[in-house]
Amino acid sequence: MSWERSDPGPPNPLAWSLPFVRVAGIGFRLHFVFLAYAALQLLSAWLGPVGTTPLHGISSMAMALAALLVVVTVREVARALVVRAAGGSADEVALWPLGSLQGIDPAAGSVGALLAGAVGPAASLVLAAVLGAALAAATGDWSSAVPDPLSAAWLANPHPAWMEFLWILQWTGFQVALLGLLPMQPLDGGRAVEAVAIARRGAFDAPRAAATASLAAAALLAVLAIVRGLPTLLSVTVACAGFAAFSLWRLRAGDAIGAARGPWERIVQRGAGPAAAPVDDPDRPEREERARARERAAAEERAVDAVLEKIAREGADRLTDQERDVLARATRRRKGGD
Repeated sequence: MSWERSDPGPPNPLAWSLPFVRVAGIGFRLHFVFLAYAALQLLSAWLGPVGTTPLHGISSMAMALAALLVVVTVREVARALVVRAAGGSADEVALWPLGSLQGIDPAAGSVGALLAGAVGPAASLVLAAVLGAALAAATGDWSSAVPDPLSAAWLANPHPAWMEFLWILQWTGFQVALLGLLPMQPLDGGRAVEAVAIARRGAFDAPRAAATASLAAAALLAVLAIVRGLPTLLSVTVACAGFAAFSLWRLRAGDAIGAARGPWERIVQRGAGPAAAPVDDPDRPEREERARARERAAAEERAVDAVLEKIAREGADRLTDQERDVLARATRRRKGGD
């Protein structure tokens, strides 16, 4: 059991997690924020004032935390599978109380990012429909199928434990879905903001633009939460602002890596040669070989650039084995002068 992925590279707080479950070959881990949140909620229910809300009983709080884990896991498993099927990657997904912090990398382009963001709300709709039908069938009351996300008054009346858990599961799902729509990373709304940024600014500048937009949205929503007395919204904005600030810090730290592109550019320069000769030129085979070498070097440079951009955006610990091989091959090529 490890608090971080093997071979983590530079310290990455987003990877501080414990193994949880594997689905379709994808590892899902519980981030320490999830564990800390659960512990604080249980302590509050155990030692805090009694009777303030129906969830201040430790049994109801335990059911709420179990429901939160189920909802988040279902949403992120669906997201990981869809993203992987669409050409992205998913591995060692770190879960926090509102989704995933890292481990799900959509396919390149704005469409891939938008798809990754849309899966969460879509999974919530399906989950709400299934749970709502089950609740309506169990209670005979369709009003229980669509709970008020701001009130747990339904729990004030006695119900069987299994029915209470089913209702809490539906109630929690509504809360997670609504909070996920906020335009802040790493929420679903933040993924949509990044998709727009990719379309307008390009893939390299999009993470900075999205993180900056997340900080601005967090500041505005924090003011609203304070004025309206919404502690849950305030805690979410603080957490998302911390995520965005860390993303910006890591991007700025990665600028030093981007500034070291010179050696990779020299790979292409070494393969440079004169322009192609006429068809009947006796040196044509040699020239064509040099042209192919330039094309291979250019393709390698693009691959290396993509890896360096990923390091700048997400950190070296997020590299796949294939991406590490790209850097290793380019390094051997540069040192060998091939």
